[in-house]
Amino acid sequence: MTDATSGDATGSAARPPHAEPVEPVERVEPAESAETAGLSESTGAQPPDLKAGSHPSRINQERLLADPDDAEAWEGLHATYADQATIWRDWTDTQYGYALPVRQGLRHVRPVDWAVEICCGTGEATGHLAATVPNVVACDLNLGMLVRHADIPGVRWLAADVRQLPLGTGSVPLLVSLNGVFNPTEIARVTRPGGQVLWCTSFRSGTPLYVHPDRMHRLLGEAWTAKGEAAGHGEWTLFTAPSP
Repeated sequence: MTDATSGDATGSAARPPHAEPVEPVERVEPAESAETAGLSESTGAQPPDLKAGSHPSRINQERLLADPDDAEAWEGLHATYADQATIWRDWTDTQYGYALPVRQGLRHVRPVDWAVEICCGTGEATGHLAATVPNVVACDLNLGMLVRHADIPGVRWLAADVRQLPLGTGSVPLLVSLNGVFNPTEIARVTRPGGQVLWCTSFRSGTPLYVHPDRMHRLLGEAWTAKGEAAGHGEWTLFTAPSP
């Protein structure tokens, strides 16, 4: 999730399992559509200036990647979203193309029977995921966000901390996040061999908790594959876990 006043995400970061050099993420040539044509020229379509580089959430993301047990950083992130819950959806609804990266990225995933969304907030991207996948588990640690979700058929809403997701090892065929905190160890643990992770941001590096896709790829490990593209003001990256 992106901080409504300055931009951010809730979720988790844990000790990376790998950090070997990998090939840069393959960039898919974006195809202009009715969703993207004239985006920057549209009224109110300029991306917000969230001061991402110096935002406390960027600092906390880096702290958590360096030390997943940094309790102060976790508490800072959690407090941000507790404060934002009552205005969250009103703010995201004013951000043009906020969930566009999810909609476009989902066109590239393999068909699956169920999926998990982490850091789902009030469900800004959840409806798009549920329109593609018949069964969705949408997770967020912030109860104030979850109680404000829309009713979406096929979605189970779950309070869960992405530091330790209540999911079996190697069980998830597709994991999706929009503006979530990147937690490589837990993501790698729960993703099924050959499973996919669709990681999206609404404002690319203008998202305070942004981690560059090439860096995410390194943290997941060289055996993973990755491709992605820009989508409006944001971007999506699709990672595929190694098969046995």
